[in-house]
Amino acid sequence: MPSHSGSTSRAAERRARHDGRPPSYGRDGETGSAASRFAESSLRLVLEVLDGRRPAVQLRRLAAPSVLAAIETLARSAPPGRKLGPALLTKLGVELTGPNTAEVYGRYQRGNREFAVAACVVLHRAGWQLTAFRVL
Repeated sequence: MPSHSGSTSRAAERRARHDGRPPSYGRDGETGSAASRFAESSLRLVLEVLDGRRPAVQLRRLAAPSVLAAIETLARSAPPGRKLGPALLTKLGVELTGPNTAEVYGRYQRGNREFAVAACVVLHRAGWQLTAFRVL
């Protein structure tokens, strides 16, 4: 069966791969790259705050008020393994879950132990913001 410039087969292929989400989901395009850059820099800053090497006020524009309050509380109450040394972010993953939302997961090291961290970042008009944060 003749195809007009292959458009029929391309259209069928697009339909077959479509899972109901917009095509930008899960791709490391412009939004994904921006989310990854924000996630890495903000998690490094959070770890520095938890270590006491940086004041929590420096996270004010990067984190939602509830997240900032939680981080301040964690910093005051000595996060897991703090006595082992400074936290070093060793692995980071970012998965786009929506056009302006990403789930972040990672590992950080203190001394010879590894710990996990998870977060959610959302793109607002003013830029990316941490809307959830958890040390595991």
